[in-house]
Amino acid sequence: MIRLFIKFWWAFPIMLALSMIALIVLFTKTPSILETIIGILLLLVIIALLASWVLLLINKQWLKAFLSFIVSAVVGCILLIPLTLSAMSGPDGFGKDHPIPEGLEYNLPLPFESEKVELVDSLNNKTYLQIWNDSQGGMYKYDFYYGSLGPGEVFLRCYEVTSNIPLSEDRLIEESRVSVSPQKQFGMVVNKQSFTIYEGDWDDYYAARIEVWFKNAETNRESKLLEKVYRVEGWMR
Repeated sequence: MIRLFIKFWWAFPIMLALSMIALIVLFTKTPSILETIIGILLLLVIIALLASWVLLLINKQWLKAFLSFIVSAVVGCILLIPLTLSAMSGPDGFGKDHPIPEGLEYNLPLPFESEKVELVDSLNNKTYLQIWNDSQGGMYKYDFYYGSLGPGEVFLRCYEVTSNIPLSEDRLIEESRVSVSPQKQFGMVVNKQSFTIYEGDWDDYYAARIEVWFKNAETNRESKLLEKVYRVEGWMR
């Protein structure tokens, strides 16, 4: 066994590179048991690589140990960043775990850069909320109008419909927040403010309840103004 480690020292950096590349490819696909298997193999390769360095040093194979270490370090530096990014941006399965209930009524975001104008909501002819697709899946803009409320700020809260799970809670509130000093004759207006929903993957749709909230600048009291259900997808960061 020791002779094999010394003789085939060059194979371990190659196996390290191949296993890391395999994981990068798998993380861009649908999650599967192969990720776990390759991950275990990568761990075994790293253990074998460390053992080979020890054996090479013990047997005074200085040049081989040095070359093995340098090649492994270069491979690790080159592939570690894309491997980390792939692991972070891989599908999280949120939409598949929360399918849209049969018969649920929901709205669709308007197409990116569409010039269509949302009609006033039928339940209240003084309000409307319209969601627009932005440049990538999971990125959205919203239009909002409400009657006069006084000075304050508007922001969104979003929840997955079936389990009432908050979506991108703190980040979404900050991204969607708009300070407005409304004039009485025009009311509260928000024009295409951007926000992002991070849960889920591109083209993996689920239903979200998008709520518009208002925080009064004088009292700091928060109140929900209206809500609509939309079919959404998550941004694959």
